[in-house]
Amino acid sequence: METDYIVGLTYADRLRLVTEARHQALTVWLNSEPISLTSLMGPMSDGPEWPAGAAWLAARRHGVPCIISDGLSDPFVERDKPEIGLGMEVFVESPDVDIPAQASAAKLADTWMFPLLAEISHTLAGYPRLGEKLLAGELLSLEFNIEHIKDGRGRVGALLNLPGNYAQHLDLPCGSVRLVPATLLTVAELRFLRGKGSSGRQILAEQLISAGYGYVSYLHRPSLY
Repeated sequence: METDYIVGLTYADRLRLVTEARHQALTVWLNSEPISLTSLMGPMSDGPEWPAGAAWLAARRHGVPCIISDGLSDPFVERDKPEIGLGMEVFVESPDVDIPAQASAAKLADTWMFPLLAEISHTLAGYPRLGEKLLAGELLSLEFNIEHIKDGRGRVGALLNLPGNYAQHLDLPCGSVRLVPATLLTVAELRFLRGKGSSGRQILAEQLISAGYGYVSYLHRPSLY
């Protein structure tokens, strides 16, 4: 990791440099200018600690609505900790959202995508060991109660980290940041995963790819189980 450029800089300057570099790289990856959703979740005094603070961005990635965390890869204030924080950002991408095509991407904050991604990214911030597993290429599944999307169905699940070409990175001056996709699961798929561990997650990931869904999330799609 290249760290020569941070010598003698204040933490505010280090944070600004990393944030600017990440936003520039994300603009290229998203193929559009992202819009900040940072203030829409309210104060985080009772939530998990991110390296610098909780934040999210919204955009249409090649025309498809996308929300991505914006701060899991911020530098820690301590200089003996990684300058890219947890080394990742997590995102959810879905064409299945009900906002007008001409509307601002900020409207994505009013859809199910935002609470889903907020829960996931808060969980990764609060449990760094999960992030280490993702960086090692492991598949993870998480469950949440989210009123926006459970629709009486109980808990909502997501699969993180699809294999192969779905692994993507941002190359920043301070290191490589992994972009981790989060894929919304159906209730039946979530039930299938319970008790099956990594082998069950691998089977489901391969079937999502074979069915043509990949990491893209759909609120209403046929269940694979």
